[in-house]
Parts: sequence; structure tokens; C-alpha cells
Amino acid sequence: MSELARRYAHALYGICPDEAMLASTAQGLMEDHALWESLCSPAVQAGEKKRILSRLPMLDGHRVLLSFYSLLAEKGRMALLPEIVEAFDDKALAERGAARCRMTCVRAPEAEELEKLKQVLCQLHHKKDVVFDIHVEPDLIGGFLLEIEGVTYDKSVRGTLTGMFRQLEERRMA
Repeated sequence: MSELARRYAHALYGICPDEAMLASTAQGLMEDHALWESLCSPAVQAGEKKRILSRLPMLDGHRVLLSFYSLLAEKGRMALLPEIVEAFDDKALAERGAARCRMTCVRAPEAEELEKLKQVLCQLHHKKDVVFDIHVEPDLIGGFLLEIEGVTYDKSVRGTLTGMFRQLEERRMA
């Protein structure tokens, strides 16, 4: 996630902390392929993008979000919207004392496994809650990889094998 997207998200959160409204309107913009392409295209003038946005029924009554989307269109930064939504969600989680954890694993974990991990991560990171983004990746061979608040916990077979290989290389070089 870019620093620019994070700054936009924090600014928007300061004036409009409504997660649900941002999520629904952003999803509406991004799901309509033709609309999204025109809003992100440098070939379409900023003024035309603003006119398109002002005519969308999903933005009726949402003056702050309409202004925000118009600003993104004017600056040619509409393509940052997915990152902005993610950063906005992270900010909202942080305000509630929670954090997002990206979990990469060979298979989706059981509910009780996730609950145990959540308890441990809450203690380690002093959080009230942890929200998991689970990604299945068979290349790990086994175990899991966790990324939370800039910290990575590699408990995968692939990570262990890589570490062992690195140690053998260091001994060979010595």
C-alpha cells in the first residue's frame, strides 16, 4: 500500500469515518467495468469525470464522498481507490483497537485454530481484536505465514527449509 493512499485514507477518515458508505460506493464504482475504466483513464478529462460522478445515483446525498471522488478524479488518482479503501479499513480497525493480519497457509484453518491464533496475536500486539485475510498458497508446503503491523511470523515449512539452507551456506563459507 502506498503512502499516498494511506494519507488520502487518513484525511477521509478524519471527515467521514463511515466505513460502510465508503465500501459500498467504492465497490459500486469499481464493479462497473466501463465506469471504472473511464474514471481511471487519462484520456477522459477531469471535468468529464466529475460530471459522471455527480450523476451517479449511488452518490446522491453523499456530498463528502462525491467531493472526495471528484478530487481523486481531478488529480488523476482514481486508480488508488482500492488501496485507499484498504488503508481506510486499517485506520478504522486501529481506532477500534484491532489490527488486520494477512495469513498465508496451505489450507484454510479451522475456526478453533484461528481463535487460538487471534488470542496469541492480541496479546503480542496489545489489540482487542484481529481480523484475518486468509490466502491459500500450496507452495508453503505446510505451516503458515502471518503478517501483522509490519511484523512477519514465518512458521512455514518453506521458511524453515530456507533458513536451514541459509545456515548450511553460512557454515560452508566459514
